Amino acid sequence: MTEESIFERMWKRRGLRAEIRAANALAVKQWQVEFAYPLSILWFIVMPFVFFIPSLIVGNAVAGGSESAYLAELAGTSDWLTYIAVGSAFTGLAISLMWGTGMAMRREQNVGTLETLMTAPMKRETLVWGSTLHNIQHGGLGVVLQLGVSVILFGVSLNVWGVLPALGIIALSIIGLQGLVFAVVCVVLLAKQAWMVVEFMSSFLFLVAPMTYPIAVLPPILQYISYGSPLTWSVEGFRGFLMGSLTGSALVTTVAALLVLDVIFILLGMALFRRAERYIRSKGALSQF
Repeated sequence: MTEESIFERMWKRRGLRAEIRAANALAVKQWQVEFAYPLSILWFIVMPFVFFIPSLIVGNAVAGGSESAYLAELAGTSDWLTYIAVGSAFTGLAISLMWGTGMAMRREQNVGTLETLMTAPMKRETLVWGSTLHNIQHGGLGVVLQLGVSVILFGVSLNVWGVLPALGIIALSIIGLQGLVFAVVCVVLLAKQAWMVVEFMSSFLFLVAPMTYPIAVLPPILQYISYGSPLTWSVEGFRGFLMGSLTGSALVTTVAALLVLDVIFILLGMALFRRAERYIRSKGALSQF
């Protein structure tokens, strides 16, 4: 009788608080899975530097020092080392969100738990948001680790007063990126083994985003596409605050563009996800491989 009453209370839970608790439980579950495999911890430590070290070597070979006059003309700063370090750190966070969260449902499907989760007393979107919460924590720790080591070992210079505004940019960026993640989840649900599509989407977004080079070096058509991506404005804002170069009209433009794109992408992404999820359930294809 006691078990039945607890079960009934679970199904009666409603509201934002219940969804947050469910998302947190999903995030904790994923941490438990990762810590059960030591190699995943090692990869977590090494991964941020995989993206930074090659760029550091190439930058040093091309610039021949810690300053670049050409970069100053294009991006307003000659400190290419810090420019690349901050952009590479944000790359790790973006990859964690897009790949980790985008493929979350595929992982649940592989271990046979997706149908069970779909019948749990929570909104379908919470399944995705729970994985997002985990990957924010995972990718965020990677950002802190990479920037900390970059400052200590490579002499990267960061604006301490820009840390809090940079965290605000990350908060805004998560909303827009989550819209992209919902689109990735749709592809995974419909195409099942869709890593090729996810790889193409993420690679293209990283190509047009100013992670390790300014937008000005891209061909004109790619520059226009870049300005329509929330990833572009996210990394520009994050880097701008940490380098102390985002002020005045540039600050207003960056935040305004990010807010507009956040609304567009999250609404479109959630609409696509709901439609794809209903379609998959109507076909009884949740467990199909």
